[in-house]
Amino acid sequence: MEDVTKAIQAGAFQKGWTTRVVKPGEIEAEIVIKNYMAKVKINYDTTNYSISYMDSKNLKYDGTKVHRTYNSWVANLKKNIDARLALDNSNAQIGTPLAVNGNHKAKNGSSSGYPYTFKKSVKEKEDSFALVIGISRYQQNTPVEYADTSALAFAELANKTFGIPKQNIITLVNDEATSGQLKAKIELLKELADKRGNIYIYFAGHGVPGKDGSTYMLPYDMTADGIHLEPSLKLDNIYAKLSTLNVKNVFVFMDSCFSGKDDKGGLLYRGVAPVLKSKKTVIDADNITIITAGQSTDFANDYRDKGQRMFSYYLIKELSDGETNLNKIYPEIKSSVKRSSLMKGIGYKQVPQIYGNKSVLLY
Repeated sequence: MEDVTKAIQAGAFQKGWTTRVVKPGEIEAEIVIKNYMAKVKINYDTTNYSISYMDSKNLKYDGTKVHRTYNSWVANLKKNIDARLALDNSNAQIGTPLAVNGNHKAKNGSSSGYPYTFKKSVKEKEDSFALVIGISRYQQNTPVEYADTSALAFAELANKTFGIPKQNIITLVNDEATSGQLKAKIELLKELADKRGNIYIYFAGHGVPGKDGSTYMLPYDMTADGIHLEPSLKLDNIYAKLSTLNVKNVFVFMDSCFSGKDDKGGLLYRGVAPVLKSKKTVIDADNITIITAGQSTDFANDYRDKGQRMFSYYLIKELSDGETNLNKIYPEIKSSVKRSSLMKGIGYKQVPQIYGNKSVLLY
C-alpha cells in the first residue's frame, strides 16, 4: 500500500496536481491553472484504483457531465498513475462522472512512466547503498517542482542500471525528508558502508547559503533563516563525513540552487534580501565525486516538458544508457543543461559542476 501511495502521488505531482492522503487507501488531488480548478478523490488498494469527481471551478459541471478540459486533466492524471503503477488498464477502474478508456503507454514506450529507458544491470551490487532525497513540497517554503519525481526516477536508475537492490535504496520524499530523518539516514550510511561497494547520495530540493557562507541541504520542516542551527546538514560537514567511510567510492548528485532563491526567483529568506556569498566547494579526499546542478549563484531549473528537474533529466538520461565514466559524460550534461536553461532566459543560466575524483568509474 505504501508503494501504491507513493506511485499515485508521484504520478499526480508530475502533471501538476497536489495531493493529500486522507486515510490509507484514499487520496485527494487538486489542480489549479489560472482561474480553473479541479479536485478529485482517488480510492485504491494494492490491485485497483478509482478516480471520482469532488469539486471544480469554471469547468461547467452539471451533476452528470464535466467540461472537456476537466476530462483532459483527469485523463492525463490517470495515464501518469497507470504508468507509475505499471497496471494493466483492465484492472484500473475509473469512477463517475468520468470514464476513460484506452491503453496506457509512457512516451518512450517504457512501463516505468519516466522519460528514460534504463539499461538493465547484469549483476546486483549487494555491497552498495543509495540515499535518495526529493522534496517538492515544503512545510513552510515554496515548492521545488518535480524534485520528488526526479528523486524517484534516480532511485529506479540506481536499482535497474546501477544494480543496487531495492532494499539497499533509502528513499525520502517530501514530508519524509525531515531534519531528523536526513541526519539519521546519513548516519545510517556510516553503519551500512562496505569496503567492497559504493555509496550514492542524490538530493533534489532547496539548498541554501548560511550566514557563514557555507551551504546547506534544506529539509522539509525547516526554513532558510534557521538552517544555521543544523550544522549536520552543512554540505562541508556531510562531505567530510562521507570521505571517511570505508567504501570504494562515494558519489553525490546535488540538484539544488544555493543562491537563496526559489525556482521563480523569490527569496527563501523571509522579508529580507540575504547578502550572502557561498564558499567554494573544496574536496580533498580521493574517494568522493560530486556533481552539482550549477554554480553557487545559478538557478537550478525545472524541466516542465519532461516532468523532471533540468539537471536531473540530463544526468539520468546519460547514466540510464549504462555509462560508468562520469568525466566522459559530464561535458555533455554540462552543455545540455546550459543550453536548455538559457532557452528559458539569460537569468536562468545554469552550468553543472563536478568536484573531487573525476576519473573513478561509477560502478
